[in-house]
Amino acid sequence: LGDELPSVSKEIHRAVESERNLCRLRHPNIVRFLHIAQPEPTTVVVFMELLDGRSLEKFIDKPLDELTIRDFSEQICRALLYLHSRQPPVIHRDINCSNMIVCADNTRIKLIDFGLSIKLEQSVSHMSASTQAPKGTLNFTAPELLGAGESDSVQYSRESDIWAFGCSVFQMASGARPFANAKSMLGMAQLIDRRGAPALPDGRSAELRDFYSRCTAKDRRQRKAALELLEHEFLRKNL
Repeated sequence: LGDELPSVSKEIHRAVESERNLCRLRHPNIVRFLHIAQPEPTTVVVFMELLDGRSLEKFIDKPLDELTIRDFSEQICRALLYLHSRQPPVIHRDINCSNMIVCADNTRIKLIDFGLSIKLEQSVSHMSASTQAPKGTLNFTAPELLGAGESDSVQYSRESDIWAFGCSVFQMASGARPFANAKSMLGMAQLIDRRGAPALPDGRSAELRDFYSRCTAKDRRQRKAALELLEHEFLRKNL
């Protein structure tokens, strides 16, 4: 980084310090962060709980039944409610099926990888004047982030987390990532602009369809918060 090293390492240090609150998180559906260290100016090491299981991405070898979707969705919603209710709110920034671990008992699911790398990349790109394009997983990126590629400050939010969670519900219900054919950020933005979130496959219940639609409203102000989603009929009904 040459002459930029002092200023960039200072920004990285600031980002790391602001994320130390991850080590205070205590929830059955969130991986434990044990320690975040910065042994060198541009090196960050994160120590986490060791989990025995596999990612939800690998767990989904075919579309899941609605009982499993309900169970996993309720657990992730409870984790999101815990995160989003904290002061200040904790935004995950990179919710997708690769960042959820289905534990070895196949009944508990945990959120991992809290987009710390995204925050660090943004710190560095801000210092080096490169574009602040969103850094999360493309297929799970909320429309307001896709439209902000030229903005100087992409804002991850509780609402963008909810959109990404809705995309995870789509993958559980369909067996495939949303917008699987989109090859670029622009292509994805155009697809969402024209069609909104992809439709769930045939055969899914009306309750699941409605639940999914409340996570994936194009206008982020129309998306339901985690608390409201937990009260939705899909999560409360006896399947």
